[in-house]
Amino acid sequence: MPSMVREPGQRITINPQPVKVGNEWHVRAVWPSGHPEEITGFKTEAEAREWIAGDGAKAGLRGRGYPND
Repeated sequence: MPSMVREPGQRITINPQPVKVGNEWHVRAVWPSGHPEEITGFKTEAEAREWIAGDGAKAGLRGRGYPND
């Protein structure tokens, strides 16, 4: 099974500004490959901002093998 740990320097970039889409808020991220992804499901802008600034984003990235601090 391949390792999920990424090479040093490979980082996901998270846009610090959440975006309102319909009735929910999204957080935009860009993978090291340049592929964009929207993390969805935030009910409020404050919830999205808290995820970005808090442990939610860090835990999500670590879960995907990216050691973003």
